[in-house]
Amino acid sequence: MTAMLETYARPAAALPHRPGDLWLPDLSRFRGPRYKAIADALAEDIEQNRLPSGTRLPTHRELAYRLKVTVGTVTRAYSEAEKRGLIGGEVGRGTFVRPRLEQVAATALTNSDTLIDLAINVSGNNCGSEARCLSETLAEIAQGGAVEPFLAYQPHLGMADHRAAMARFLSRPGFEPLPESVFLTSGAQHALLMALSAVAAPGDTIACDALTYGGLKSAARLMHLRLKGLPGDAEGILPDAFDAACREGLVKALYCMPTLQNPTAIIWSAARRAEIAEIAQRYRVAILEDDVYGFLVPEAPLPLRSYAPDQVYYLNSTSKSLAAGLRIGALVAPPEAATRIATGVRTTVWMAPPLMAEIVRLWVDSGTAQRLIAEKRLEAAARQAIARRVLGGYGLSPRPTHPSSYHLWLDLPEGWRDDVLIAAARRDGVILSPTAAFCVGRTVSDGLRLALGTPRGREDIERGFHVLGRLLGGTGRAEEAALEESVI
Repeated sequence: MTAMLETYARPAAALPHRPGDLWLPDLSRFRGPRYKAIADALAEDIEQNRLPSGTRLPTHRELAYRLKVTVGTVTRAYSEAEKRGLIGGEVGRGTFVRPRLEQVAATALTNSDTLIDLAINVSGNNCGSEARCLSETLAEIAQGGAVEPFLAYQPHLGMADHRAAMARFLSRPGFEPLPESVFLTSGAQHALLMALSAVAAPGDTIACDALTYGGLKSAARLMHLRLKGLPGDAEGILPDAFDAACREGLVKALYCMPTLQNPTAIIWSAARRAEIAEIAQRYRVAILEDDVYGFLVPEAPLPLRSYAPDQVYYLNSTSKSLAAGLRIGALVAPPEAATRIATGVRTTVWMAPPLMAEIVRLWVDSGTAQRLIAEKRLEAAARQAIARRVLGGYGLSPRPTHPSSYHLWLDLPEGWRDDVLIAAARRDGVILSPTAAFCVGRTVSDGLRLALGTPRGREDIERGFHVLGRLLGGTGRAEEAALEESVI
């Protein structure tokens, strides 16, 4: 996976085997219009890693000549591939295969002992609290004796007492989901897949932020869905843009993360939430609301589901708030969707693990869950303070966000590209997420998401941000200029 990051930062001509700019797909194996066959061939070669992230593709004219098709056909094929999040164009440089966030995740996990990971967005270290709580809870379950239900098949949407516990876990004043509307899943990513399967079919378009969660892009590729990025401001997605997309019949649903949006860490205002919910109701467009970071901001405005319960599929999980390996997610959905969601759960995992759901129930009822959440808020705030202090010392200022956010957004100084920074930081032992992993369509951004949760201790956070500060703040600029020349 280290090779993936290095590939992203070096020219296609240095890649092993056939360089990307000599790519010549065999279209005879793909059905449909020629432009779609080219896009499908491109998707397959990227999936099989025959075209690694960062590979430069042939120009429109070059590929058209080799395939004996019109330039317009290739242009349409590349546009289709961009909509799927597979490639991106850069003025003056060409068209490149975009990196995937899951590839960066594999790199970080593989090298966790030697690298400082600012790429993967997980909860902050609780100094062993989760492990201690788990040991105590497992002993409590064993002493209770009635473990058979957790080893047997259970209802696809979860056991009744587990769904009730999750409803209590999600509740806050003004938002109190009924247990019968809460469906258990194997984490929030699984909840997202179930919600997408309930509202969309292959070929449908899902609206989202122009910079969106990488997991949505992965799910869209898996389910053959199109993504349409919508512009936004400091309060969230622009209502006029969402209204126009709905009015034109372009979207089947909207995916959004109103509290600590990933990657920008924006928190939508109450007014913006109400306006987006009203538009969705007017056009009967579903909303998939991802609230996995909502626990970090207890004072945040109410979820969109409280404004439009018949339109909103609300997603959450315990993976960010309690422990990453505790794969219990929740999907709060309109009643009429229950059968479709149950079919999806049965088809994919049959049921969320009952033993894990029992652990969640015990933690919710004992107050352990809230204690762990309070610890995570404090740890996140401490890490945010370190990041801002260190970066500020180099003249760098992240965009304002909540002090307990797991991530922050940093606009890159003029003259920096994220691929150059990724290569330089990796050389100095720091893993970063490529901005393209969050971009939808033709979105271009000169910023970087920095995740604070994965490093084991605050000392690693400080060292990692000193590396970034030295690179971006000017002290290492002459050396990096030479590096940039080598990777263009």
